[in-house]
Formats: sequence, C-alpha cells, structure tokens
Amino acid sequence: MTEFILPALTFILTAAGLVAGAEGNAAGSAGAASHVLYLAAIAIGLVTLLLDSVRKLFAKKFSLDYIAILAMVVALATNELLAGAVISLMILVSESLESYGSREAEAALKHLVERIPKTCEVKRGGNGWTTVAIQDVKEGETILVREGEIVPLDGYLLSDDALMNEANLTGEFEPQPYRKGRFMKSGLVNADRAFELKVSGTFSTSAYQKIVDLVREAKRHPARIVRLAEKYNYGFTAITLVLAAAAWIVSHGDPSRFLAVLVIATPCPLLIAAPISFLGGLNLASKRTIIVKRPAALETLAQVNAIFFDKTGTLTLGEPVLHTVSVLDPALSEDEILSVAAAIEFHSLHPLAKAIVRAKTARDGSPIAEASHIVETVGDGIAGSVDGAVWHLKKAVGTEGGGTDGDGEGGIVIEMTKGTIPAARFVFDDVVKPGTMALLEKLRTRYRVAILTGDTRENAERMFRNEAGGHDGIEIRARCTPEDKFAAIKEARERGETVMMVGDGLNDAPALALADVGVVFSGTENSASIDAAAVAILGRDVGLVEEAIAVAKRSTHIAEESILWGIGLSILGMVIAMLGYIPPVTGAILQEGIDVSVILNALRSSRAAKAVRV
Repeated sequence: MTEFILPALTFILTAAGLVAGAEGNAAGSAGAASHVLYLAAIAIGLVTLLLDSVRKLFAKKFSLDYIAILAMVVALATNELLAGAVISLMILVSESLESYGSREAEAALKHLVERIPKTCEVKRGGNGWTTVAIQDVKEGETILVREGEIVPLDGYLLSDDALMNEANLTGEFEPQPYRKGRFMKSGLVNADRAFELKVSGTFSTSAYQKIVDLVREAKRHPARIVRLAEKYNYGFTAITLVLAAAAWIVSHGDPSRFLAVLVIATPCPLLIAAPISFLGGLNLASKRTIIVKRPAALETLAQVNAIFFDKTGTLTLGEPVLHTVSVLDPALSEDEILSVAAAIEFHSLHPLAKAIVRAKTARDGSPIAEASHIVETVGDGIAGSVDGAVWHLKKAVGTEGGGTDGDGEGGIVIEMTKGTIPAARFVFDDVVKPGTMALLEKLRTRYRVAILTGDTRENAERMFRNEAGGHDGIEIRARCTPEDKFAAIKEARERGETVMMVGDGLNDAPALALADVGVVFSGTENSASIDAAAVAILGRDVGLVEEAIAVAKRSTHIAEESILWGIGLSILGMVIAMLGYIPPVTGAILQEGIDVSVILNALRSSRAAKAVRV
C-alpha cells in the first residue's frame, strides 16, 4: 500500500492548511502557516508529476499530467494556493489508484529460475560425485539426476533407461521412456529412478534456459494497445489550451480566470475513470473465479482479435482416462480383466496405471485385488501375478495419436497378456473439457482461433472434430515446442493482431508472456506460467475464457463512457469559467464534483450485468 503514502501526506497537509486558514482569521501567523502547508502539498504533487513526466519522455510516451503541472505553476504564480493543493491531491490519488491496480510482481522469471536446480552432482576424481554449480559444469562431464528432479542441462543418457515427464516442454501428460544414448533436454522431470547423463553444451545453451530467455525477451515486447486515457487526452488538452487562451483574451490578461479554466481542466476524469472501472471489473471477474492481475489487462483483453489455445490441460482435462476395454480372451469378462489390471497397476505411479485403477474403483467400488511379483520396466510396461497367473501390460506399438482400437477410435493403447496369450486391449484418451467445442464454435465466428499443441496433428484433429466432422475456421499447429508457440505469437503480433494466449503449463510460459494478454488455467503447479500470464482462471471451466472477455468489454465500455462524461462536464465548466463565473477555488471544488460523478458511473463495472457472456 506504499502507493498511497504521498496522497495521504498531501491530504493531511491540505486539511491542516484549511484548519490553519480558518483559525488564521484572528492571527496572521496562522494564515502564514496555512500558506506553508499548501505550498508543501503543491510541492509534493509538482515534484512527483515532473519526475514522472521526465521518465515518460525518456520512454517516448506522452504524459497526461502537463495541464495539471501548468495549473499548479499558475496557482503558485497567482497565490491561489488552496486550488493548487487540491489539484495536487487529486492527481496523486488518481496516479496511486492506477499504480495500485497495475502493480505486477516480476515473478515469472523468478519462478522459472528457481525451479532450475542450483547445483548438481558431477562425477569428478574417479568415481566420486562432487556437488557443483550448474553454471560450472563443463560439456562432456557426467551428472546425476535423481528421481523427481528437473534435468538441469542438456545431454545424452548414459544409464540403460529412464522415464521422463515431458510436460514442461510439450504439455503432454504421458511420461516417455528414454533408452541409453538418447538426447535429453533440460526441463524434463525424472519420473523414475536416478540416472546418469553426459552433458552436451552448457547451462546458457540448455533448453530450459531458452525458456527463461524467451520469457525475458517477451517482457521487452509490451502490448501496443493505446490506453483509453491517452486516446482522449490529445483532444482534451487541445480544447483546454484553446479555452484557457480564450479566457486570457476575454479577461484582458486576468491570471485568475486563466487558472480557473486550468483547474477545471485538470485531467482527473481521464486518470480516474479507467482505473476505477477496471478495478470494478477485476472485482466482478474475481467473483467468477477469474483473477485479473492488473487493470490494463482488461483494456487489452477487450481489444483482442486473435486467440491461441494450448491443448492439453487447457481445452482438455490433461489426464488420461480409460476410454474402452476390448476383451480378446472369450474365457474372461470385462470386469475380470479390469480387476486383474487394477491389481497390477495399483503398484505403479504411471498416469495410465492410475487411470485403470480409477476406472476399476468407479465401476464397482470393490477393494483392489492383491497382486504379487510385480516387475515394472521402463519402456516395457509392468508384469505381476494374480491368482497364480502371470499377466503383462505394455503399450501397443504404433498406436499413439493415429492408432485405433476395434471401434476406430484413436488414443493410447495398452495390451494385456496372460502369459503369452492376448487377453485385452485398453484404450486411453484425454478428455475434452465440457463446453469446449461450443466455445470454439462461438469464438471462431468473431476471432481468429488457433490450437497450439505438442501432440500429433492426427490426435489433435480427431479430438476436435465437431459434429459435422470438421473444425472449419480453427487452425491446428501440432508438435509445438515452447519456441514454436512463442514464434506463433510473435508472428501474429507482427501482423498487427492483438493476441490472447490461453495455456496452463510451463511450456506455455514464453507464449503467455509475449501475448498481448496471457490467460492461464491455474489448476496446476506451474507457478511460472501463472506469473507469466495477466489473467488466471481458477479451476477447469473453459467457458470462463468467454466470461473474461465479456467482463473486459463491459469494463472498457463503462470506462470510456465515464471518460466522455467527465470530459463533457469539464468542458462545460471550462466555458463557464472562461466567461468569469467560476473562480479558481470554486473551480477546484466543481472539479471534485465532476470526479465524484465519474467515479460513481465507473463503479457500475463492479456490478454484474444481466448477461455477461460475449
């Protein structure tokens, strides 16, 4: 809450000045004290605005504060100190509201870097292991990666096999087996026992560090949106200067009338309307479990014309579900097959094993049978004994993505044998979230929509077939790496599109950071992707993407309406002041009345409309 220290101090000084001025009717010293207090209040506002304006000029941005600076300078020159203090107070309050709403922790890079191990075990001095900072590991050295650890450096697998979670890089849920000699990218997570890796390259060239670099690069490409206040500021400033000049001419050089116009023209409606409206939008969105981390994101979201979706975990549930069980041995029933498979897979942590156990429990709720002599081999499945018979489950070759079972449905297929006799086939698939197809169908009529996935094209197209057998108007880009997703967003922005990226995983973080507005489903542990995005959706309801857009459009509409309302009233007040009917202090009070009316209108954005969907 440090943003409000200066406004609070200015308020105290102005209020104390009013009290001292009232008491000074009987004593000249008290009047002098009020002048000192007003001067201090004006000085705080003037110095703050001057520093901020200089900073914006170096950033090649036009400031909204020039009229306010001019008004305070004229107030000092004409000894209208109360009016100057009031201007200072309102400007500082306006900027503090904007700063408070827009405060954004630079946590994306922090979380990305923190997830990388700072040290690793390196084989040095014979067979001994030495703890070394990963930046000091040399190419060709051997490192140890324990179970559950992130691979810190690229390299080649020296151990016989490994089971790797690739979600950080591809977003896909199924762990992949790696054999000796296979190249392994940093950022993968070891899902099984410890293994040795021969380092290729250095920390600075590693795949995980490239994700960090992409997010860092994205931070250098801010959204190109013209803010509402900036949009109307130029015209308002021009009208103000014309009316102030007219007041000077009509009054034959009366500085008091000139100041009265400037006081009423102080751009508080421009500075207050948008922050208040967007803060109200933030409040409304939060009631719908949509967390918008900064008000400016709503303004950007309302202007989006291209939407990119990650697939797994965003449009789908992101976890395997047992789709069908095909019994191949006529002597066995489906219930018997599922019971035996669950008994064996109960001992495995593999996502497909968990899906079988879930399916068995959901079917009849009976206890899982006992299995013995369990042997799980990376890349070769799992085997065990149930009631004296030996069973083996392993992934069918060539069935993932484009493969089919007897019903012609694609997915991941596990074969189950009793001894050497085929017993059953289990078909697994990710599940499209409820409402996803309806959402895509609605969005594609108004926006350019694309799906970016690390999955195969065949599997992605199969999952997103609509009832008519197609996905017209929806572009699908398959086998996307984090670099590919980043490049897709960059390409769209270079074409002049305002892009929203919707994702959920660490592999989406660079694209989320580069997009004009990033939206992340936060029902994951990928804190880096959450921090890289401007909007976080709690839970899995994909329909909330539409809600977020609708809230953004409504908040922007109310903000613009409030700005125009405030500008209209200010121009009317300036005309009256130009004619000499409003003195500076009265003008400052009138401006406060205009500000209150603007705020009351802007606050409507925090109330739910009858229909919030786009």
